[in-house]
Amino acid sequence: MPRRWFAIVLAVAALGGAAGATPATADTPPPAPVAYVSVQFDTALRAQTLRPWQPPPTLAEQGYFSLPVPAGRDPADYAAEIARAPNVVSAVPDAPVRAAAIPNDPYYLGSGNGPNQAQYLAAIGAPAAWDLHTGSRDVIVAVIDSGLDVRHPEFAGRLWENPIDNQSDGIDRDGNGCLNDRYGCRFVNLTQVNAAMCGYTTSQPTGAILDDMPSSHGTLVAGIIGAAGDNAMGVTGVAWNVRLLAIKALDCRGEGFMTRIADAIVYAVRQGARVINISIASDPPHTQADIPALRAALQLAQDSGVIVVAAAGNHTAGQPAGVAYPAAYTQYENVIAVGAADNLNGMSWASYSNYGPAIDLAAPGNRLLSTTRTDIGLQNPYAEIGEPIGGFQGGTSFATPLVSGMFALLISRNSRLSADDYIAAARAAATPAPPAPHGQNWAGSGIVDIGGAMARIPMSISGVPQHDWRDVPGGTSIQARVGTTVCGTTSAVSAGPVSTFTLKVRSAAETPGCGAPGAQVELVIGGLAAKPTVAWGGRNADLGLAGLFFSSVTPPPGAVVVQTLGSGWSNVAHLEPSGPLPGAASTLPLPWSAIYRWDPLKWAFSEAEGLLGAYRRYLRGAPAAVSDYPVIQQYDAYWVDAPAANVASLNPNPPPGRTIELAAGWNNITYTGQSRAVADALASIAGKYTQVLQYDNASGRWLSYLPGQPRYLNDFGGLFTLRVYWVYLEEPATLVMP
Repeated sequence: MPRRWFAIVLAVAALGGAAGATPATADTPPPAPVAYVSVQFDTALRAQTLRPWQPPPTLAEQGYFSLPVPAGRDPADYAAEIARAPNVVSAVPDAPVRAAAIPNDPYYLGSGNGPNQAQYLAAIGAPAAWDLHTGSRDVIVAVIDSGLDVRHPEFAGRLWENPIDNQSDGIDRDGNGCLNDRYGCRFVNLTQVNAAMCGYTTSQPTGAILDDMPSSHGTLVAGIIGAAGDNAMGVTGVAWNVRLLAIKALDCRGEGFMTRIADAIVYAVRQGARVINISIASDPPHTQADIPALRAALQLAQDSGVIVVAAAGNHTAGQPAGVAYPAAYTQYENVIAVGAADNLNGMSWASYSNYGPAIDLAAPGNRLLSTTRTDIGLQNPYAEIGEPIGGFQGGTSFATPLVSGMFALLISRNSRLSADDYIAAARAAATPAPPAPHGQNWAGSGIVDIGGAMARIPMSISGVPQHDWRDVPGGTSIQARVGTTVCGTTSAVSAGPVSTFTLKVRSAAETPGCGAPGAQVELVIGGLAAKPTVAWGGRNADLGLAGLFFSSVTPPPGAVVVQTLGSGWSNVAHLEPSGPLPGAASTLPLPWSAIYRWDPLKWAFSEAEGLLGAYRRYLRGAPAAVSDYPVIQQYDAYWVDAPAANVASLNPNPPPGRTIELAAGWNNITYTGQSRAVADALASIAGKYTQVLQYDNASGRWLSYLPGQPRYLNDFGGLFTLRVYWVYLEEPATLVMP
């Protein structure tokens, strides 16, 4: 039904366009529309929840379409007519948008007496941020603007590339609704003006994203975010190594429609962007730009954890100074509205910058340096943005990408935090802004401090909390410590037999004494220190750690080692000095009757069947001729038939690195290394053993460990100092006990 009604609407539009107009012939294409209406049809997909295993729905799948207004029709009247249809949720005139600022002289290069990048980048702490991270290729920043000159050398190797639809064959190979979107997509409605001035022929989304604005607006914005740094040429972006996703939503005149901005936002989310830069603003009065399609797109971005950084917009004398859309939204916490500071005048309010309650942060906006199109005749494709003419020397367009670059660096520093975490760090680090003459909010939390925000990014650790390499119960307390300072707390969460945890570890900028490059972070699980510790990463390290196993460990034996014997046969270790039996076994409780020690090389009863090994024995009180185990060696593991008791021995304190030779088949050993997870304890024979057993003397139960089996199906997960185990090997090997 929705698609049928959509067809009817198109038919009405075609009829309306024909009335009073000259019919098009085969040689004369119909005139391009003058305006568009943003319509949402009622569709079941519109109400579906976002599932983690599915890509986010497009606006079209949610029922949003942009319909051309027939020639001669008033957009508001036409929208009202469509809105009366029974299955139309909303219909409003599509709002025009434009670049938030256009440089006065895009070809102007700094002459030596103007500002340089260091002047404003140092003022907002960029060098301190670069000491920690210069940006990660895993972070995608979408630039919704006039396009991007992909030929510019500053962007080489720094562009998002579509791995599927990267040809120029007119086929949408990945089915995302955009033809041949190798580096991004163009969402520009065809109009009579841009058909004549820009040469456009269609509204079809396509990969034609080259910047065609004479001012290089999109290329300038992209360069501020992510031009290559430290490459001995041109300029540096804030985030040197992130990937830029180019989305063209402005035509060659710097104009577009808000529904197409919404399409661009959804496209960016679907391609994996973590940050979306929108240096675009609605025309005043801005209330007309609050359209349902834009709200739906921003809601999708918020649900997907994507940060949208938008320009507050510029005003001139006599114009309203209220914040433009999409920056004006306050109900979406992921939308960051950026005002401009006059970096040429003590970071005071830039007189062109819009202001109001919606502003979140401010950044320098005057006479910044960035990349330009390579095809406009400049000897070097770089320019200083703005000239000192009439006080207009920049715009919120260029303050905005400084903030987007900051968020790209924060995400690079820890890729596993939420949008709220990054935004909180940026707000907390911002420096207070001087008051403006108008007395209203123009900087929100303040002027961005990129280095300060970067220093506040915490380490995040998620994984499995254990005690003695067995999952702890849900609710078990977990702390992160740096030295003696507690830098984070959480509790284990159980799901059936397994447990997980997620923990944020505060930085030294948040809590003195906490995380800083090189610091060792120790977890404390249930009050006991856990292994391993993790190092706070240095430059260009990602502080987001996931899938790790941490286990607190029962302390090793002290001066005296106690072994429990059950009633009957028990498997124990000989910890006293080597010597002849029975004297060397003086610590065993009386009356014990026999000692049996497994020797995997003693006999081969049926070598063809693989049955190797046999016991050597000592029978207490029997003639020596019936015993073939007269001397017991320190660290021998053996069976003893004795009464239930606790056997106490002086700790022999075995040296690390003890080596023993193991045979194919079963081996009964005393583990003398440090307590470790089984895989770590047996690392020297990795791949050669297939099972480890332990006999519980008290209960008479065999406990099993199988490598590769889910941890909750194994009876134990670690080997402990001076305990006895059975190990089955498929071939002889040397075990080195760490």
